[in-house]
Amino acid sequence: MRTISAALIGAGAVLPLLAHAALPDPTDAGASVPAVTVQSAFDGYKSWQDGETPGWQQLNRAVAPGQRKTGTKHGQQAESPQEGKGGHEHGGESK
Repeated sequence: MRTISAALIGAGAVLPLLAHAALPDPTDAGASVPAVTVQSAFDGYKSWQDGETPGWQQLNRAVAPGQRKTGTKHGQQAESPQEGKGGHEHGGESK
């Protein structure tokens, strides 16, 4: 038991000396150092883009008062297809 303890204590005392020998001296300007590679935070970034959108001229034409496709004028309501066939009705029975 004493032999194992002595061996472990001896290894523990020598280990920092071995680890320090493997590292280059930080004050030595000519020491070789490993190359550092850093991955960019923007690798694989795709910018967000809308699909094809109409221009402002096309949007203005679509909402212009003279360009309505329903056939109504300003201030009028569009006639529903059922109103023209039978008048105003309430109830579940149809004609």
